[in-house]
Amino acid sequence: VRLNLQVMALICQKGDRFQLLMNTLIKEFREDLELLEKRGSLIIRLLAVHLHAEKIFRALAPILEKETDVEYASLMVQTLNFILLTSRELFEVRQNLRNLKKPENVELFVILYRSWCHNPSATLALCLLACMYEPGTLLINQFAELEITVGFLVEIDKLVQLLESPIFASLRLQLLEPGKYPHLYKCLYGLLMLLPQSGAFETLRNRLSCAPNPSLLPPHSQDNKNNIVEIDFEPLLHHFVEIQERHVLARQAARAASFVALRPTVGETKSKK
Repeated sequence: VRLNLQVMALICQKGDRFQLLMNTLIKEFREDLELLEKRGSLIIRLLAVHLHAEKIFRALAPILEKETDVEYASLMVQTLNFILLTSRELFEVRQNLRNLKKPENVELFVILYRSWCHNPSATLALCLLACMYEPGTLLINQFAELEITVGFLVEIDKLVQLLESPIFASLRLQLLEPGKYPHLYKCLYGLLMLLPQSGAFETLRNRLSCAPNPSLLPPHSQDNKNNIVEIDFEPLLHHFVEIQERHVLARQAARAASFVALRPTVGETKSKK
């Protein structure tokens, strides 16, 4: 598998072949979800070794943004987000997202954000990674309007566990400066309020209890934005709402189809009588 992917990467390094490879990858994963779940992360990480990791994510994100199978898009974004947050092959991409002073990094954030909207917890994780705490707070306010499913809570639980990982060490240190990062506190406390009282709730509450009490410190108007280019987040938030509305419609259609499938036909009803 590794050798095959290496050869494929060498063939598709430039031009239309690269985009064809990305389209084929999305198609193959859509048609074989078991492949995505068992080998998806490995395949993408190996391609990231031989091709530019950021280039891969920049290519995959717009395809997923337009994906009509929203359930698959959410699963794919979940996979890509986990790779982004945990894989050493994506270290440079993470560093770029943390430095939104450069326009090209802002562009990367926006490209990823627009497709990450298929998965609420992944979208929030992206904002936290990029130190976009005020937008993260606005996102959490939108979470309250979403259908809180078991899957949603599981994803939020995983995010809380990731906040304790080395990837988010800088975020945890920023909790020591509530005057500089007031929206970080709002964001994490908002996340805490969404969680049922569970292991993840206790983990996050314990972490926040270790930080200084923001109410005892002088007020600060906004987060420290020395390393951030101003982003008009309102259109992005609107895009998140639109994408989630597509998910609501898809779930409603799936439930209706399931109900019709379970409903006995007239002939079956008469035969039972």
